[in-house]
Amino acid sequence: MGLYRIEWRDGIAEISLACGKANALNPQSLAALSQAFDQAGETGTRGAGARGVILTGYDRFFSAGFDLVSLYDLNRSKMSAFVREFDRVMLQVFAFPRPTVAAINGHAVAGGCILALACDARLMPDHRGQIGVNEIRLGVPFPASALEIARHTLPMEYVDSILYGGQLYTPTEAMSRGLVDGLTSGDVLEEARAVCRRLAEQPSGAFRTIKAALKGPAVRRALDGREKLRKAFVEAWFSPDARRLIGEARARLMK
Repeated sequence: MGLYRIEWRDGIAEISLACGKANALNPQSLAALSQAFDQAGETGTRGAGARGVILTGYDRFFSAGFDLVSLYDLNRSKMSAFVREFDRVMLQVFAFPRPTVAAINGHAVAGGCILALACDARLMPDHRGQIGVNEIRLGVPFPASALEIARHTLPMEYVDSILYGGQLYTPTEAMSRGLVDGLTSGDVLEEARAVCRRLAEQPSGAFRTIKAALKGPAVRRALDGREKLRKAFVEAWFSPDARRLIGEARARLMK
């Protein structure tokens, strides 16, 4: 199957990430994610690409965020290149011109939460998984794409507490704070299909124009700030406090 699988249902592309290590984000999983969205957007035998996209993970994980085990050993140059690619791929998902729905099948942590927030709608089981952005607890700030996606998507009254607090939330807590749009006691993928079909029924040209207008300011802010925030992220990543905190988290993951 490789690092992802695409299944087509009535013109809707269902992308299932299977990148190993809880779908943690590293150069390989970012490349797979980007390739999957490129494939969903291709014009060819299916016409003008997918009518909509559903993004999900595997087993108990949507995505656990940055792959601390492998990224910890990167030097500054390679880590900077990774953050640059993270920004590019997150904005690719965020600005995808057709409807996108995250079927959050399990944990969505840090960068994995940002990936879910980059979609137009987010659904989660009501009985399992945690979601949230805990970068601050590792001593690092947000790359520009993550900051602007969160600022665009989250309700204004919760942005500060979610980003400053670094907390992981249960499904019910996430729903009350706008991290997800709906909870289900059944199959989250089936519910995501229903939501994506409803969005895809809208005239595609109008949807594309409205989405570009709504998300355009956030994309432009991210592009304007990406170099400054990338450098700030890398400096923080290699600071003594962050190396200690990330190293401790990495050690727990490796047990």
